[in-house]
Amino acid sequence: MSNRLATESSPYLRQHADNPVQWWPWSEEAFAEAKRLEKPVFVSIGYAACHWCHVMAHESFEDPASAKLMNELFVNIKVDREERPDVDAIFMNAIQVMGEGGGWPLSAFCLPDGRPYFLGTYFPKEPKFGRPSFGELLAAMAEAFRKRRADAEDNARALVDGLQRVDEHYRRGALGGDAGKLNASLLIASGKQLAERCDPKFGGLGGAPKFPSSSSHDLLARAGRLPFGDAARIAFDAWARGMAEGGIYDHLGGGFARYSVDAKWLIPHFEKMLYDNAQLLAIYADVVAMGGPFALRAGEVIAETIEFLERELSDAGGGLWSSLDADSEGEEGKFYVWTPAQLREVLGPANALVFAHAYGVTDAGNFEHRTTVLSRITPRHSPAEEEHLAELRGKLLAARGKRIRPGTDDKVLAGWNGLAISGLLAAWRATGQPAALALARRVAGFLRDKMVTPTGIARVFHEGKTKQLDGTLDDYAFSARAFLELAEATGERSWWDLATRLLGAIRERFVAESDGVVVFYLAPAGDSLLVHRPESHHDGAIPSGAAIATQALLRVGLVAGDTEALALAERYLAQRLTGTTGANAWATSALLAALDLYVHAKVVVVTDGGSRAELLTAARRVYSPTLCVAGPWAQPSVLEGKSSDGARARAFVCTGPVCSAPVTEVAALARLVTEIA
Repeated sequence: MSNRLATESSPYLRQHADNPVQWWPWSEEAFAEAKRLEKPVFVSIGYAACHWCHVMAHESFEDPASAKLMNELFVNIKVDREERPDVDAIFMNAIQVMGEGGGWPLSAFCLPDGRPYFLGTYFPKEPKFGRPSFGELLAAMAEAFRKRRADAEDNARALVDGLQRVDEHYRRGALGGDAGKLNASLLIASGKQLAERCDPKFGGLGGAPKFPSSSSHDLLARAGRLPFGDAARIAFDAWARGMAEGGIYDHLGGGFARYSVDAKWLIPHFEKMLYDNAQLLAIYADVVAMGGPFALRAGEVIAETIEFLERELSDAGGGLWSSLDADSEGEEGKFYVWTPAQLREVLGPANALVFAHAYGVTDAGNFEHRTTVLSRITPRHSPAEEEHLAELRGKLLAARGKRIRPGTDDKVLAGWNGLAISGLLAAWRATGQPAALALARRVAGFLRDKMVTPTGIARVFHEGKTKQLDGTLDDYAFSARAFLELAEATGERSWWDLATRLLGAIRERFVAESDGVVVFYLAPAGDSLLVHRPESHHDGAIPSGAAIATQALLRVGLVAGDTEALALAERYLAQRLTGTTGANAWATSALLAALDLYVHAKVVVVTDGGSRAELLTAARRVYSPTLCVAGPWAQPSVLEGKSSDGARARAFVCTGPVCSAPVTEVAALARLVTEIA
């Protein structure tokens, strides 16, 4: 018999619809039931591609004895962290207030009003890993609620107070900000800090496990073009090469896994997330734009990743789904790994040896059950040899397609699709690949037609329906930036106007002032179930919504002349990057990217004429991360006085109020947009 999750839009919640646990979705009704029964609330937070979420589900939530205990002692709520990042942020921050490391599944024991009094992550069915069994924990937490209510209340008050204190800490750190200190020295220093922390051998931040951390990776590229940037550029290149050659990259089907469990980028945690692949498209676009010996392979990675998005994450309506699971047939990674015998079966003995030599497939293996995660272990060969390897990869991909596939989380999230549009457009600018622009247009059209509402943007679309759930700051900001970039790519003003609508909603619903400090909230006001309104102030696996909103506000300020947007962005930058706390290269990489735009914006005007397309292509193909293309939305001061030379197009590059002399040659324009004053 199904529980209340069977009709939910979240595939993760539906995974638990047949549990014997009497799950509730996150709702007013669930908390009303807890108050009526005077029971504590157990909140379990996870997501569809989460391996340890599956483990805890199989061990405990599918177990009748555990479920009986849960049903007797608690009102049980299941939350998809991807649908409700605001709820997840509250409980994840609360577990960190406790001094514990976060992760998923997240397990929170709450009072009937939703305030947590104890939190943890995965708990085993039997005591191990230094953790009590889940059953022991359930009994202890229920007893704490029944017999030591005052202590539970004290814990809850302390945790909520801790959440408030964390935000107050960030606000205090923003005091004393000075816009006069917003200069390139902050970017240079941050690039140096990141480069010093990068692994010089395999690339990436720190040791095992290793995550893409795309916001910080992007900042290295930006710092690499500035004075004293050699170390940052070298670290950027090593990082990009390490991921593309390692097992974190799917050498058959394209796309990147969530992270590697080792320092070599070799053994991945096999789940594939849309938000990672969206951002990594932009990273490899930067590799192409910078040139160098790895640029050709980076272009192939882009093409293969776009094919992966089209083949495996595309919704019939036009959007992109959220993720692929790490597990298939109950085993992590089984879908992706190979043995020499399996290679021989598909390729024949001779070709199997060739492929095994290039991709490290051995009898001993490098993963469980003597299987091998593919990684490129030999140097690139001649074009003919590489073409042969590509043919072999195609045969293996076709054979892999007959295996039992990992599960797919087929909900569409507005913000993640916004990230995808930006990544695809970056890929198109650098490579000119038509598929990149076509997919960006398709996804943008889907967001506009299916998820943008008369008053804002919805967060979730699933199985042909838009869920009545307003977007978070991330949804608004990522989509707004994407629409601005699409306007610049196509010259179509409607995308720019749509973006400015969303930016207006951000200013109305998500921005406030507290003690003289600008605050961006993750969630709009008025949700009575949130025991704390979380703020957006640092990057994680995705960039902070506040940082991306700031980038978009700067763009409409610098190009379209929106002085209020520019003033808000400038004030936020000054407070968060030059206040008493100062810039943090790891936590505020995306905001430092906004600073780069603020300091180094290159607004390009290309007049009509026969060579206009060639000039625009030249400006886009080189590495110029602060490039803005003026269109009909630009303020008059940007456009005035700029006309064609007869039938020939001319280009002007404006930095602040100063514009260059007109140029008509593509090489000259490329030099202008890459110069750093």
